[in-house]
Amino acid sequence: MATPLIRIPQEQGGTMYAFSSAARDLSKAYYNPDINFEYSKFALIDVPVVDTPGAGQNFIQFGNLFEGGGNPAASYIPNGDANIDFAQTLQNYALNFENFIATDDDFDPILYAADSEKIFFKWLTELGAFGVKSANTQQAFTGYSRAIENEDTTNTGNNYSRVVKYLGNIDVSNDKNYQGNSYNEIFVNVPSSVGYTPDILFKSSAYNTTATSYTPLNEINGRASQIHPDGNLTMDSLADNITGTISLNPTNLSNYGIEWDPNVYAKIVNDAKLNNFLDYSKRGGEFKFNAILVYYDIYSKSDASNRATNLYGILILDNFKDDATSTGMSIPTLTKYRPNEVTGLNGNAFALKLNVKFNSSLDNVGVESNINDFTTFSMDIFLDTATAIENASRLMIDASKRYADIAERVEGIEGILLTSGDATDFKARISALEDSLENAALNYADSTSILDMITSVNARLNQVISGTIPTEIQYNTDVISPGDGMEIDISDPTKIKLTNSDYGYKLNDVFGYNFTLPVPTTGTLVEATNPFNMALTASTGMITRVGPYTNMVRIHNDTGTLSGDLNIYLDDSVSTWKKGQTIKFSFKTKLPLLGTYKINIYAEKQNGWVLKGTLDTSNLLSLTPYVELICIDEINKTFELEIIR
Repeated sequence: MATPLIRIPQEQGGTMYAFSSAARDLSKAYYNPDINFEYSKFALIDVPVVDTPGAGQNFIQFGNLFEGGGNPAASYIPNGDANIDFAQTLQNYALNFENFIATDDDFDPILYAADSEKIFFKWLTELGAFGVKSANTQQAFTGYSRAIENEDTTNTGNNYSRVVKYLGNIDVSNDKNYQGNSYNEIFVNVPSSVGYTPDILFKSSAYNTTATSYTPLNEINGRASQIHPDGNLTMDSLADNITGTISLNPTNLSNYGIEWDPNVYAKIVNDAKLNNFLDYSKRGGEFKFNAILVYYDIYSKSDASNRATNLYGILILDNFKDDATSTGMSIPTLTKYRPNEVTGLNGNAFALKLNVKFNSSLDNVGVESNINDFTTFSMDIFLDTATAIENASRLMIDASKRYADIAERVEGIEGILLTSGDATDFKARISALEDSLENAALNYADSTSILDMITSVNARLNQVISGTIPTEIQYNTDVISPGDGMEIDISDPTKIKLTNSDYGYKLNDVFGYNFTLPVPTTGTLVEATNPFNMALTASTGMITRVGPYTNMVRIHNDTGTLSGDLNIYLDDSVSTWKKGQTIKFSFKTKLPLLGTYKINIYAEKQNGWVLKGTLDTSNLLSLTPYVELICIDEINKTFELEIIR
């Protein structure tokens, strides 16, 4: 599979850049009847200015990127035309990066969550246009670790301008066939009552590969020795540092996507008047935007909880032009005003219709789009409704004519059936049926045959009562198998007894884990007679394998002095996590004072160990703590750490 080739932004009509993962998910839905694909959400964004930034400004700097494998230390030299640089870096960095992940040996095609959104925001991050910071408890609901953009409206010296302005739902989409072409009509409606969406949250997640870095080749994947059909663009791959690599480290700050769950937003959860993003956006003011991120949902029809929201692509409403307020270039913006309840000034609304036509060319994965800014959303609905009524009226007229023809034929059939000859035939057949019924009644008049049947049944019942015929029935127990934590008792041939084999706690074996060897290996069993050496924590840790009901991890340690963080690893490579699954940690020996060190709990071994919980002096309640790690999202591997003692 080759990296898709794109063109530079158009001046009119808008330009849609689609990610190839969307085409892959469309194929999944097409060939698998259990998978559904539907356009679901959109985000209005303001692509920043291309210019040299001042203090705190998030301007686009295409020169932040570097050349790939051929000359990794060389910076990308901007063309001078932001339209060319925009398409060049999006294709040769973001789309090429996505192609690498999709063709990597560790890529898991079963997962519904795509990497397109993380790659898009990483691309903006590397260009200097996007940045985040940790959200506080007034922004993200308790128990959720989320981020927000770097904008600070309370600090007049902060010059960062938010990129993501508004979150909305795609409530109407339609399939249309016109002049031999099939389109997906997508309606993006921004009502007059809303302003910007306050405090938009972002969540991090791992890429669909175990690799922690990627080194692109000289040319973008699958395009060696080819010439780009747009003569302004090249096939040279791009990286994000002077070593010519792209970082995929799950602990860095370049793997973010929008949080679409309103239950994570503290201001929505804590306000009884807010239920969704539409209500939330009514608290915001005016804003500007020049591009739209289009999202889709892919999910299993048989299991609605197995779903993901992925980025389909970005729609640029115009192309880059010389910016009147700076020396750089920018995409012209549209301004969204919210009604002013004090002055009575009206707001404005936007209704955009995207006609998405899929391009089946193997060399160019993309869409054709059309924006009608002269037609409102309500007028589109009215025209579609009028067309539907006209079609329904035509169908009713045709149906009425058919019903009249049927009534005429029924009348003819009735005339045939009620002729004298046919009536005589019916009378003869009814008389024959009466004779048959009377003959059958004579059989029941013979009491001897009925008494014989009763006597036979009575004799069989007496044999059952006397024990001559056994009354026991042996069931086939081979079709019954126990589930997790269950046992089947068939010692009594007349009964099947299900018993619980889980008596509350199943104790885990804990081993030392040595990282100093070329291949990390487990050491000896950690127990009361062989406590863990706390002085070795800089190079070793403890590991235990988790599975169904393996829920008690007892930590025996000596009283030595810590020389680093104490790391505990949960090996989940054999058993998958389930929502609500709980692992309990009981420290049997008094811990030394942590000081600046922490106790870290890791899981997701196949993803290179991902941090799931941390204990430090700020949240430690005891030097013999008792904590529980609870899985609250088995798809995204999200956990919550409860400190009991």
